[in-house]
Amino acid sequence: MSVMSRLLLSRALRAACAAVLLGAGPAAADACAAGAAGADLAVFAADPAPVHDGGSTLLHPVVTNTGGTATAVPFTLYVHLPPGVAGTGKSPGATCTTLPHGHTVACTVPAGLAPGAPVTAEVRISVASGMDPEVLDGNVEAELADDPTPENNSSTFRITVI
Repeated sequence: MSVMSRLLLSRALRAACAAVLLGAGPAAADACAAGAAGADLAVFAADPAPVHDGGSTLLHPVVTNTGGTATAVPFTLYVHLPPGVAGTGKSPGATCTTLPHGHTVACTVPAGLAPGAPVTAEVRISVASGMDPEVLDGNVEAELADDPTPENNSSTFRITVI
């Protein structure tokens, strides 16, 4: 489902929720609309450029707040790399660290990511020397407490070793 489709669906759900709860009073309708309009993260990661064994390439995962309000708390974007691949990350909108063993890069984004706003990380992927040509899968995921649609919080990417 596209970002625009999710935004339209979110607006329709808020309107339907408010209409149903109106009979229960304005306070219930307001609470329903506030819950439906919360922050909602969507993650996308395009495949990086092919890389030779012993070389490196860049991955640019993007997290967008497709919800109706800014994120109220910090959240973390994780880039999980397959064996034989290590990474380091940076982002102007986050603090990135490489976890032990180098197979996961964690970028913490402060609270306040506005609706519709993206955060992009830059992760340098280094492939071990001597790897045979192959295609390896990695995963990017974002963790935000109370995200209303966690199924769009991850994305798979492929690293092509040539």
